[in-house]
Amino acid sequence: MIIFSSIFDQFYPDSLFFIPVSFLCLLINISWCFFLISNSWFLGRYQVFWLNFVNTSLGLIFQTTSRGTSPWGGLLITIFIFILSINLLGLFPYNFTNTSHISITFSLGFPLWFGVNIFGFYSSFNVRLSHFVPQGTPFILIPLMVWIETLSFFAQPLALGLRLAANLTAGHLLIFLLSTTIWSFINVYYVFFPLCFVFLLLFILEIAVACIQAYVFVALIHFYLQENL
Repeated sequence: MIIFSSIFDQFYPDSLFFIPVSFLCLLINISWCFFLISNSWFLGRYQVFWLNFVNTSLGLIFQTTSRGTSPWGGLLITIFIFILSINLLGLFPYNFTNTSHISITFSLGFPLWFGVNIFGFYSSFNVRLSHFVPQGTPFILIPLMVWIETLSFFAQPLALGLRLAANLTAGHLLIFLLSTTIWSFINVYYVFFPLCFVFLLLFILEIAVACIQAYVFVALIHFYLQENL
């Protein structure tokens, strides 16, 4: 029986044979993708489902797109499936959700945001600078708008990483608190069964959050691409 001294202890994984559990879980999340794309009987049997899933995901990500962002489809769908697999596999017992840690989300979000903006400034430097002064801004407000847009610009990678980690962390904490409450009322049947029903609804909600947050992360990257292209 695992005893946590704090509700946040679940976000500090232990080590197995001197290897961090978070690293092992990350390898599991990567390995299953290679299993799906390999020429195995599994892919042959479920190829239609897999292709439909990829096409639907691409349609959601590129709802509003331009010709310039279409070559980035392979990268974006790869990131989407990677984050989605981590979020969903993290809901299984004795697994660890890597995307609940800011170090992982920033390691994913900041290089993507930085690379997209470097590409944008390199390809059209004057156009990117013009975004710091919205069209129609009064002359007297231009210095203030430059500061506001600059702060908003550098807040983008923070929002990109924090949004994913904060939403998943909040959901996992709710599941942890409710599960410990259910365990405390295991002998009180008129409380135990309603709490189990609430837990089931919360778990379904957490599955939806795992899918939505993966989509939001990739949708923001796509939005930054549109700004820079």
